[in-house]
Amino acid sequence: MLNVFRNRVFWLLDFIKGSPVNRHLQDIESILRNPVSKNALEKRNFHLVNLLNHATKTTPFYQPYFNYNSLQDFPVIQKPIIQNNFGSFKSSEFEDQPSFKVATSGSTGIPFFLFQDKNKKARNTADVICFSQLSNYNVGSRLYNLEVWRKHNKKSSFKSYLQNIVQIDITRLDNEKCNNFLNQLHKNKRTKTILGFASALETICQYLQSTKRTFEPPPKLTSIIANAEHLNSYTKSHLYSYFKVPILSRYSNEELGIIAQQTIESQNEYVINHASYFIEILDLNKDEAVELGNSGRIVITDLFNYCMPLIRYDTGDIGKLVLDQSGVTKLKYIEGRKMDLISDTKGEIISSFVVYTKFYKYYKYFKQFQFIQETQNKYTVKLNLHEDFPFEEELIAEIKQDFGNDAEVRIVYVNEIPALSSGKRKKVLNNFLNCV
Repeated sequence: MLNVFRNRVFWLLDFIKGSPVNRHLQDIESILRNPVSKNALEKRNFHLVNLLNHATKTTPFYQPYFNYNSLQDFPVIQKPIIQNNFGSFKSSEFEDQPSFKVATSGSTGIPFFLFQDKNKKARNTADVICFSQLSNYNVGSRLYNLEVWRKHNKKSSFKSYLQNIVQIDITRLDNEKCNNFLNQLHKNKRTKTILGFASALETICQYLQSTKRTFEPPPKLTSIIANAEHLNSYTKSHLYSYFKVPILSRYSNEELGIIAQQTIESQNEYVINHASYFIEILDLNKDEAVELGNSGRIVITDLFNYCMPLIRYDTGDIGKLVLDQSGVTKLKYIEGRKMDLISDTKGEIISSFVVYTKFYKYYKYFKQFQFIQETQNKYTVKLNLHEDFPFEEELIAEIKQDFGNDAEVRIVYVNEIPALSSGKRKKVLNNFLNCV
């Protein structure tokens, strides 16, 4: 009853404000129901044209493109371009209107912030509600949020209570914290969902595997949603074996919002948020679209941030588009950032998924691992162990199978692999690519 009450209070407050979130939610749902229907395509085009016209009329950066013919007439932009021309991206129509600052933590090496207008903020809220509903979570239900909680993002105790959110700090997610968290889940008999960093969920899996404890799924757990990082197949399959609920991955970032997510109906491919964004997959080295089914850079046009329009924004992430049976484009995978792509000794790009598969069968030995490309033919593997690891030669041989017999693989044992300031833990790094 308390969950229902929270839900009704949320929508009552939205109604008092003029129902901005509800109106956006209805628009999003109508488009995502069938993104290639005539009605949906007209709405999507309407949002795109309105955004492009607004940007070319009111922002100095985009004014030179006033006579555009298509989206492809606009340049592809990256974070440094926005930073170096920050004032030029601001719309003159929002100089005296309320705006909201959003910032990334600098996981890419480039700390970054921008502003969003009130309508964009309402759209983001509606996006979260829509994709949460597609994951068996409703506003007002208990949400266990595994995050790095700091002053800039931590909610007050009162706000957490109102929103029914339990903030689990994962800065030091040791065995004791894992055990306490699992006990919390079992003690709470109400409907609940878990949302958290993929690396934190992996740590919980490793804890359960290493302790060999008998584990019963928590009551009334609806789903587990991983965000912020790549959810590998080991973690996804083991989470399901323990918790017996859908294990889903969300693709989002601070500067935009929810771009795509796996859902109850699409648990292996990402449903794209066609209602709020226009997505392109471009070649790794030139600003041209790749053929459907090929990997490339994920480039986003945000259809609703009129305060600081982002048109053809290069996220730095790599992905692949596919068509489902209805002719709707989905993301097959999101592989991580271009700066973290790795290559074999001949310079051919190797998917980071290949790296993950080398470690799966040894997970019970690891607390953490990290794979680093140092030069074109030198690689370092960092291991933080639970117990002695007797398979060095076997692991090196398996790595050479894909990276080349002339690969020089060095294994280093460490006590800790530090997280980034965001709390994310990179498993694959390319020091060589970032230096050339």
